[in-house]
Formats: sequence, structure tokens, C-alpha cells
Amino acid sequence: MERLDALSVREGKDGKSYFTKIGAAFPNKDGKGYSILLDAMPAPTEGQFKVMLRVPLPRDDNRGFAGGNNTPPQDDLDGDSVPF
Repeated sequence: MERLDALSVREGKDGKSYFTKIGAAFPNKDGKGYSILLDAMPAPTEGQFKVMLRVPLPRDDNRGFAGGNNTPPQDDLDGDSVPF
């Protein structure tokens, strides 16, 4: 794996989850972990700073993320389904 996106997740008033890319994680040369580089720090939630690492989404050159908007798909943080 080349890299992972580091994302901050916030819950909207509409009950949906919204993502903001805040950095990236890269595998260490020895293959025994990752280095995380953050461009921003997520806001704390219940005393914790939560960072989600995800495989980068494919980009559509004309419209940002695949699917026609500039926001990653919604995520079901408490469920068993993975949307992508």
C-alpha cells in the first residue's frame, strides 16, 4: 500500500458523517508501521482526537471525488457496512 488518507469525521445536525482530509499516512521503510503526517489537527470529541485512516478514493479529474462532488461518501461509523 502506497499511502492512506488521514481524515477527521464530524457528525452533522442531519445525522450524517462528514469527512475532512487532514493529512496522510505512509508505510515505514521496514514495513512494521506507518508514519502519519498531519496538515491539521482534528477537534477533540469526548476528550479524544480521532483520526480515521482510509484508502484514498479515486479522483474524477472534472469533479473531484468520484460520484460528482468534492466530498467523500458518507460513512456508517457504528455499522458493519463499508461504503467504499
